[in-house]
Amino acid sequence: MPPKLRVWLPVAAMMCITLLFGSDLFSHRRTHELLWTVLSWFGLDGLRLPRSRLAVGEGWLRKSAHFIEYGLLAALWLRALRWPGAVPWRWSWAVVALVGTTLWACVDEAQQAFVAVERTGSWHDVLLDASGAATALTLCGLWGWWSRPCSTPHMLGPEKPFTDP
Repeated sequence: MPPKLRVWLPVAAMMCITLLFGSDLFSHRRTHELLWTVLSWFGLDGLRLPRSRLAVGEGWLRKSAHFIEYGLLAALWLRALRWPGAVPWRWSWAVVALVGTTLWACVDEAQQAFVAVERTGSWHDVLLDASGAATALTLCGLWGWWSRPCSTPHMLGPEKPFTDP
């Protein structure tokens, strides 16, 4: 497999996964049933949780999934854009990754609004997706800054000998 394809294939795969998650297969009705199934596997279905409490937990789970999946997509964009460079971070790469991820979030919400029957698109979700992407890119930038080689042996500059006053 060509190296360029190897770095862009995960981006394309994650974009397909986000479209799948935005389809009717992952609508509230279906994930609600799946959540009850998972709870029963762990023997937690007998806790007699009120439906309202379960709905709140499911809402947090669904919104967390938005945040995480678009954060991962942005990190994959950044990884693909920096290939084959040795430089871990450039603002231009982060901007392209953020814009590309946010535009894809718009495509996903348009699919939910106009194609999916059991889903509704929301600009709030686009903001949530963009904030997940921005958070992931910030973490990547901090990691790149922290792991860069220093020109001096110490972060604060050359060591000065200690002298008593």
